[in-house]
Amino acid sequence: MELELFASWHHFWNQTVLNIHDPSTYLAAMKQSVFLEPVFNILLLVPFGIYLRYYFRLSFAKTIIASFCLSLFFELTQLSGLYFIYPRPYRLFDVNDLLHNTLGGTLGYLIAPIFTFMLPTRARMDEISYEKGQKVSLTRRLVAYLIDWVFLGILDSVISILLQLMFKKDVVTTNSEWIFLEVFLYFIVLTYLTNGKTLGKKVVRIQVVEEKKERISFKALLIRYSYLYFLFYGLSWAIQFSQQIMDQSTGVLQMTAIFVFMGLMFAQGIFVLNLVLSFVRKKSVLFYEKASHTYTISTIKNK
Repeated sequence: MELELFASWHHFWNQTVLNIHDPSTYLAAMKQSVFLEPVFNILLLVPFGIYLRYYFRLSFAKTIIASFCLSLFFELTQLSGLYFIYPRPYRLFDVNDLLHNTLGGTLGYLIAPIFTFMLPTRARMDEISYEKGQKVSLTRRLVAYLIDWVFLGILDSVISILLQLMFKKDVVTTNSEWIFLEVFLYFIVLTYLTNGKTLGKKVVRIQVVEEKKERISFKALLIRYSYLYFLFYGLSWAIQFSQQIMDQSTGVLQMTAIFVFMGLMFAQGIFVLNLVLSFVRKKSVLFYEKASHTYTISTIKNK
């Protein structure tokens, strides 16, 4: 470990080829490690200092402390061998690095106005973010959907393992009956109890509400998610059932099953196409929301 403060200055003074009176030595001196290492350590945290003053509006003293703490984090990470992943430190702990990094953050604070005078203020950025946050995009809703189903997938695995341990046999948690139960309990019952929120919606800060009502009704949620989930999975189940009849029958029954199968496939295609077109056209209200008189709002509050 290098614990001698200003050792980098002594190394520079003893090893540099710089001669102030000879300009031909300037470039060579700037290429030496005794110059490059401290300079780049200073430059490393200049953006950090600018950011702290511009975005977080920290004071001069707090910027110095924050820069020192960040530099200390770097040094301790190196000293611990990336928190004991490696058997020994992978770089020398140097108090001069702490000094140079802290100087860099301080310098960033001092020169911040030179770079930030043309940028919007923090208040204006917050205002723009709030305005954007109030618009519930389909992408935001899709992220909520994915979070919900990832959570349900994990929950399925946990329940399946617990049931196997309890009953000593494999238990399927992916069949149609289980999915219907899952949708009913999670997207209808739980959403009713939380007044329009699921885990995914909570994360992206949106909420399902009913037109002209302070609290969403169970009926509205039942209609909404019946159209969205029960219709899709119901059609999928009916398609599988008609395909089985088609494969196992002959004559008139088989022909009837073929026509039913084609009709169901067409209906499901229309369902999927409607959702795809809604995303392409960026519609804010989807068909199942029109049917249930519900819509999605942002829960982001203006500070």
